Amino acid sequence: MNNFLKLNNQSKMITYIDGKLVKTKDAKISINDLGFTNGDMIYDTFRTFNKKPFHVDLHLKRLWQTSKYTGIKIPLSKKEIKKIINKILYNNRKYIGDNEDLWCFMRFTRSGASIIEMNRIKFENYSKYYLNGLRLHTSKIRRIPQICVDPRGKISANYVNLSLAREEIWKFDRQGNALLLDMDGFINEGYGFNIFFVKKNTIITPKDEKVLNGVVREFIQKISTKNKLKFIKKDINLKEAYSCDECFITATGWGICQIKSLNKKIYIKKSKNNFVTKLFQNEYSKIVGLNLVDQYLKFLK
Repeated sequence: MNNFLKLNNQSKMITYIDGKLVKTKDAKISINDLGFTNGDMIYDTFRTFNKKPFHVDLHLKRLWQTSKYTGIKIPLSKKEIKKIINKILYNNRKYIGDNEDLWCFMRFTRSGASIIEMNRIKFENYSKYYLNGLRLHTSKIRRIPQICVDPRGKISANYVNLSLAREEIWKFDRQGNALLLDMDGFINEGYGFNIFFVKKNTIITPKDEKVLNGVVREFIQKISTKNKLKFIKKDINLKEAYSCDECFITATGWGICQIKSLNKKIYIKKSKNNFVTKLFQNEYSKIVGLNLVDQYLKFLK
């Protein structure tokens, strides 16, 4: 499917907004909505595998937790949201290729707007990193302390901090991405992803209370247990990170992606030295029902 057809089909996709299903290009909210003016909006995302929603209940659970934390009400029940998702999926999956999948966003603003949209995952934005690994650089910008805004909630305004860090890195490495430290200098997270370090048979990741508890992150812990790998959540400084053997990130869009380097530390010198990351990619592929790496690599430009 060429780019013209993708763009043409995108215009046929539908979105739920405030009780109605409309073409995505026609979806609108008020310019006075607090989600638009202040970023006062909660959201969650999930993706499909083989065009089927993956663990929607886990994402809805997190969405409800964010709602409770922020006081932003969700005017729909979980059952109603699932019905809407199925209607949108039935329509939108017709307009993507055989090897493609969809990314769903559920958004709710303090002013009362409700938006559920589902678009094609842009695998081509991630595929090259599955081949060569992603370069990470620590940003000068620090992550907002949890005493100010709890990172475990998905709040739109909270991501400006991450966006600024990524823009800083893109000024000198457009193909890289930002990793933020917390106010004490410990490794935190990046723009929409969790991070993991591998040292021998131990998986190390930041503490729960300091980062977004990503759904893929939960599966990493389960896979570690299954494969008798030690799983530790702790404060990690850069010195310890540089001493590790491997590094990878997880997220809805990224899946499980290998890290080539962090600052000047090189994790991938030869493809054969990435055993543990590949183990997680293979195990997660079994869980989702398709070869994760192959799906991304099919979209290499």
